[in-house]
Amino acid sequence: MPLPNLIHPCAIKVSRLNKASTYYDEDTREPIQQAEHYSTVTVQGQVSWVGSVVAEATKGGLIENAQGYVLFRKVDLDAASFMIAINDCIVQMGHVVSNVYVDKVVWLGHYPDQSGPSLVKAFFSDRSPSKQARV
Repeated sequence: MPLPNLIHPCAIKVSRLNKASTYYDEDTREPIQQAEHYSTVTVQGQVSWVGSVVAEATKGGLIENAQGYVLFRKVDLDAASFMIAINDCIVQMGHVVSNVYVDKVVWLGHYPDQSGPSLVKAFFSDRSPSKQARV
């Protein structure tokens, strides 16, 4: 069987979380202020925004939340010597600069001749959008 193709691929820039150089709170074991990331890796992926960028009105003001997923081919990730993981930051999708984080990773496209899954679906969402750096 042939490898699955992406319908509308674009360049996705992903930055991996660097746990070694990130300062952690010893009690909660969470990053203090801003987590450190490695340099970015560019991989082809297919973006799907679930719904749209939703603006939520709260007592503190307007909060924009973005949610969706990016579909990657495993061969493209292997060629870049990179595997998408939870807490990775997606910094750019095509020409759209973003600041969203991977929340969930799902393996898809289990073909017999590929010895397992051939697609990776990475779900993303905003985290504390009011605290993110504006580019």
